[in-house]
Amino acid sequence: MRRLSLALILVTVFTVGSFLIAFADPPPTGDPFIPGGNKVDASTSVQSGPNGVTIRIAVKQSSPGGPTTGSPVSTGGGSTSGGWSCRADIMNIGNATRPWFEGEAPQHPGQSPWVVNCTNGFTNIVWLPNTASSSNVSIVVDTSGSVDPVALAADLLDHVPVPQIKIGTNPAPGLVALPSWFWVEGYDGAPITASESLGGVTVEVQITPAGYRWAFGDGAKLQTTSLGRAYPAVSDIRHTYEQSSFSAGGSFTVTVELTFSARYRVSGGAWQTLDPISRSFTAPYPVQQLQSILTGQ
Repeated sequence: MRRLSLALILVTVFTVGSFLIAFADPPPTGDPFIPGGNKVDASTSVQSGPNGVTIRIAVKQSSPGGPTTGSPVSTGGGSTSGGWSCRADIMNIGNATRPWFEGEAPQHPGQSPWVVNCTNGFTNIVWLPNTASSSNVSIVVDTSGSVDPVALAADLLDHVPVPQIKIGTNPAPGLVALPSWFWVEGYDGAPITASESLGGVTVEVQITPAGYRWAFGDGAKLQTTSLGRAYPAVSDIRHTYEQSSFSAGGSFTVTVELTFSARYRVSGGAWQTLDPISRSFTAPYPVQQLQSILTGQ
């Protein structure tokens, strides 16, 4: 379980508006922060809404000289009360962080990693929409110690352990004019649940698959609620290719996008709805053209 805190930093990315943060320090250079080794232990959560994206960073304890109680304070214009002064920058992907990025990026479609740095030693990575830019990021510090169950649920939803799904195929390689069968490997479609506690509040999040959207790489698509069936069983996820994958670079890219309905509850109470999430998985699939050869008798 990730270590959480009673001090909260709120980072809000507005899609519209002119509320900006003034940064006095130059942006970081060189390889970006690698998770781990932080002076202040923290976890992060991301909330999306019609007015933008809110990221909550829960710190294990206040840093030396930092405030322990109070109301949200805007960091626009420089430092804040209690010594809090933070900035956010798009993460520069270097050789040291590339393996981490390649492993995390598929779990955050349409998002990019940003680094949040505070002068009290707090540093962490948050994932923001690709539309975010340094000109529309503002940071607010909340040291009241209050626990927002919705923010905690959003944190859990962002880290629910969706299995690393693989796409099964038959035949392999595929053949033009012969139906190809597809199925999901590594996941049986069961609901996935995660829970976490902070300040006496326990939040449970559950996601359930609502549908699977297949794209077969040649323009054809299929929407279904089935995982398909592994060979030698006959799968109901089928597609017949009309041409080989030669013109596609040797193989078609088959994609399955899983859409999950999501819900949460607080301390065993009634379930409440969260925004759905989706995860995509791909696999190369070569398709060959059979040719008849006439032979003399």
